Amino acid sequence: MRRYTRRVQSLRVVVDGRPLVGNRTGIGVHTAEIVRRLPFSPPPCIASHAWIENRDGIEHCRFEVDPFPWGVLWQQIAMPAIDGDVVWGPHGTLPVTLRKPAIVTLHDFTSITMPGRHELKTILSFNLFIARSLEKAHRIAAVSRAIAEEAIRGFAVPAAKIEIVPNGVDEFFSPGDGSEDDFILFVGTLEPRKGLEDLIAAWSSLESRPRLVLCGDPGWGTRIIDSAIEYTGFVSKERLRELYRSAMLFVYPSRYEGFGIPPLEAMACGAPVIATHTGAIAEYAGDAAVIVAPGDRDALRDAIARLIRDRALRDELRGRGPERAARYRWTTSAETMTALLMEAAGCA
Repeated sequence: MRRYTRRVQSLRVVVDGRPLVGNRTGIGVHTAEIVRRLPFSPPPCIASHAWIENRDGIEHCRFEVDPFPWGVLWQQIAMPAIDGDVVWGPHGTLPVTLRKPAIVTLHDFTSITMPGRHELKTILSFNLFIARSLEKAHRIAAVSRAIAEEAIRGFAVPAAKIEIVPNGVDEFFSPGDGSEDDFILFVGTLEPRKGLEDLIAAWSSLESRPRLVLCGDPGWGTRIIDSAIEYTGFVSKERLRELYRSAMLFVYPSRYEGFGIPPLEAMACGAPVIATHTGAIAEYAGDAAVIVAPGDRDALRDAIARLIRDRALRDELRGRGPERAARYRWTTSAETMTALLMEAAGCA
């Protein structure tokens, strides 16, 4: 696909800004990092149902807020009336009455394949509209090949309609001095599909246990009982980089991912990573991380114990991680999204 790096004039892009409401987690990070790099003039209009507090990196954008109690109602009722030439739906769905050309981004299908691991409002807002949205979209951006294949199998989406637009890592996430503290780190929303129960079980069975630090927004359906576990809540980008850099190990035991951003950020910061074979993790990690099967607690425990014992292996992974992570930059993904939006608007 042709890349566009110069500023493009007279293309009014409207972005569904719901992923940017509240703290930026996976889809919110993806949305912000790409929007901030889109070269359009006027700047993209980020529209939403509620105020967007965190505007770091996207201050130059235009913002339009139409207060609605539920984001999905705003999307279906108010968003179609917003003036623009082309729409980007980073959450995978579109208004069913939309008449403008549009691009949607697919991150995962867990509300369909794993409904027991989501709240009802998430299931309804995605499942009711995804099939029609994929039909309506001019092109579909998938964050990984695995998600593209799910769309082809599950919704008969033509392969030619899909473009891989992966997540990336910002240059801000970089290695420290190589020193490490005595703790194991997890980063992500605390919810069932992240495999936290697997991690806690594996950690609890270790003969010698470093501290376990859980970092991220509180989700639902996960109870942390062990008082020895430290929970930071959501932290700033600066604090997150500090945690990545100083962790003895970064462990990401997710049961399912569309892509999986935290292990990539951890690798970029030089953290030794253990993660599961899901989403794009094994693809981008290569030999720079230890990969285990999702849900295999014995393998997870053995991998953690092995890296705790083997300082040389940890140092080896610390050296490999940043090099692998550097292959996934947001700039490249933003260039691809620019081309998709221009194509949809008839400018390519």
